[in-house]
Amino acid sequence: MKVYVVTHAPCAEPLPEGYEYIQVNAANNEHFCPLTDDTGENISEKNPRYCELTAIYWIWKNGRSDSAGLAHYRRFLTQNRFSSSPESYLRPQRAEALLRRYDFLATKQYKTKCTVKEHLLRDVRERDFLSLRETVSAVCPDYLGAFDAVFSGHKSYLLNIFFCKKAQWDAYCSWLFSLLEALERRVDMTGYSAREQRLYGFLGERLFTVYVLHNRAKVKSFPTHIVGEPLGKAIAHKLKRMFGGAE
Repeated sequence: MKVYVVTHAPCAEPLPEGYEYIQVNAANNEHFCPLTDDTGENISEKNPRYCELTAIYWIWKNGRSDSAGLAHYRRFLTQNRFSSSPESYLRPQRAEALLRRYDFLATKQYKTKCTVKEHLLRDVRERDFLSLRETVSAVCPDYLGAFDAVFSGHKSYLLNIFFCKKAQWDAYCSWLFSLLEALERRVDMTGYSAREQRLYGFLGERLFTVYVLHNRAKVKSFPTHIVGEPLGKAIAHKLKRMFGGAE
């Protein structure tokens, strides 16, 4: 297994064995990392709109491991929420063993007082959300029930952090990127702020939950360690989620 750690800036943080940094948005910037998302078959130039999805796409098209994982330069799945040590990050060996029983290893589901749709609309224009639903109806109508259930609910996996076997990665990406490519033909970003232009990254976070629900995928969840965040603050976030606070 290879675990790819998405970064858009040089990182000095040491990584456990089996982890490797991948520079995203490399097509639009100077290279600082040995592994970049603009080699092979790629969509690196779309990074300002797709965020870490350009790394997910690169792994789909160019990865050679039997299984893969994705983390961020500041966010990692951890086996011990009370430890800030990289030694606590989910190890490839344990991940491979768990993937004999689970389809995905991912973050815990984030719970919000508002619906998932309402939470999304803090960053995404409603017309684009409606265009996404229309695209799902046109491209993969069998997913519409799961789509509506997720976006009217109060829980979803976020951050685009997950581990799975390569065959599962390929199946998920084939669905996700065919959907987003169809959506691109419906969206006009004229006048959008830089944050609003990150549309496809925001949508991809929630669409992972739609895919999991529709396919009845088995998910093993782990806490997320945020590098540089005091453990007390991380625990406070945990309590906030437990009592219905928005993340």
